[in-house]
Amino acid sequence: MIGTLIEGKYRILRQLGAGAMGAVYQAEHTGTGRRVALKVITGELGNRQDIIDRFWREARAAGRIDTQHITQVLDSGVDRDRNLPYLVMELLSGEDFLGFVKKTGPIAPEVALRLIAQACLGLRKAHDAGVVHRDIKPANLFLARRDAGEIIVKILDFGIAKVVMDQAQETETAGLTKTGSLLGSPLYMSPEQALGSKHIDHRSDLWSLGISLYQALSGRTPFDHITAMGQLVVEINYGRLAPVQERAPWVPPEVAAIVDRALQRKPSERFQSATEMLDAITPLLPQGWTLTESMLVPVPEALRTRVAPRLMVSSSPSLPEVPVPTFLPQDQQAPQASPHPGQTTGAMARSQATPPRTSPARTLLAVGAAALVTAGVVAGGYLAVRRSLDLAGAMRAQAWVADTIKAALPAPSPSPAPVPEPKAPAIPAEPPTRTVQLRIVPAHASVEVDGKLVPSKNGIVELSGELGSIRRVRVFIAPRYSTEKSVVVTAEGPMPETVVMPFSPVGGTPQAGSGTAQTPRSERRKFE
Repeated sequence: MIGTLIEGKYRILRQLGAGAMGAVYQAEHTGTGRRVALKVITGELGNRQDIIDRFWREARAAGRIDTQHITQVLDSGVDRDRNLPYLVMELLSGEDFLGFVKKTGPIAPEVALRLIAQACLGLRKAHDAGVVHRDIKPANLFLARRDAGEIIVKILDFGIAKVVMDQAQETETAGLTKTGSLLGSPLYMSPEQALGSKHIDHRSDLWSLGISLYQALSGRTPFDHITAMGQLVVEINYGRLAPVQERAPWVPPEVAAIVDRALQRKPSERFQSATEMLDAITPLLPQGWTLTESMLVPVPEALRTRVAPRLMVSSSPSLPEVPVPTFLPQDQQAPQASPHPGQTTGAMARSQATPPRTSPARTLLAVGAAALVTAGVVAGGYLAVRRSLDLAGAMRAQAWVADTIKAALPAPSPSPAPVPEPKAPAIPAEPPTRTVQLRIVPAHASVEVDGKLVPSKNGIVELSGELGSIRRVRVFIAPRYSTEKSVVVTAEGPMPETVVMPFSPVGGTPQAGSGTAQTPRSERRKFE
């Protein structure tokens, strides 16, 4: 191809890259002398007229999207001499994000958010134009260099991704290997893509963008240890998705909350638009989302040694709205009933319950187990999920803690019966109370405890109550953001220790007299 002329106007200068779909070349327009990137479609797809027609329609759709965060499509056609479909795009200087992260490893959370925020800007324009990319991944997020060292994130390969997905859905007789090669990016597929659903919308792009953010923060994808395509499909839909803080403990909980929201298996529980995802990121970037080359460095060693507070949410996003496949491994024996309220049968299949010990040290173990139950930790198998604490679960946990501690206490040693003496009636002892400090994220949010507004100092709220009592805590930034948690007062502190408010808008505006405090006008402007 080097030195040849495409359609009589584009001279091929050198090859820039190649893949299963074809190759990309640097070319020069013979009339204007402009350097461009020219992609040719080869192989089986290049011989199918319906695929070529769809490719052109998608290329024209991408060309209509007016944003600097999507690669400009300049021309498309078929070289008549070679019957070769081609696409002409702007020539970029830089590298794709996949190549960068493979060299440097994870990057600082703020830099990762700046990169994803720019990608959200591009996806917002595409989705508004009715175009779903369907192949978002770090390899398609290009770090384009501009003057003065500025980096612009550009989304590549609009037009090809939809063609690939359409053909994969229509090829009913194709095996997993063939389908996997067509999809091209199985590690970034949404659950609905992995199952071959015909109802894939823009929220699939947001899942893939969430996986890309996960990789930017931790240096790897959640399922990169899976090598078989069939197993990968099962894991994406039903396996445990390790929280990003498990692999990158330095990631702040407010950043982990964005990843967690993007990676919900049910599309209805993810961000509902690129705008909504961008709105969640914006408050965490008070200096904006501008990127420079000086920022693109590995995570500093000083940051790697930190352990940020853990995000107290589901460690495995909710199961998708599809039935469990029959080939999913099943337990051979029915699990015994769990003595721990809230624990799933999948967890008990791994570990049978044992009677309580009579040792006094069991008291400490019981309290530790109660903390795990209160936090809603659940583990086990493909169907393991981790649920947030709700009021009913907390009440069951409270009762279980009381019964366990009572049973664990050693029986009093026998002693001689004392000589009866007349005594005044005993005054009942008041139940022990405790004041604990609950951490609030973000620190400036307003807080209500049991429906009453309480002061917060540097993100710390004091809760008082009897040991085992439950307080309902609401964290909000009126009128758009709000979350509620049930917090148990324990001897070791509050459970959970931190309440994080995910930045996802809630509908409606607080009504007068509802006990909701209004954020000052300056704060509202900052977060809007």
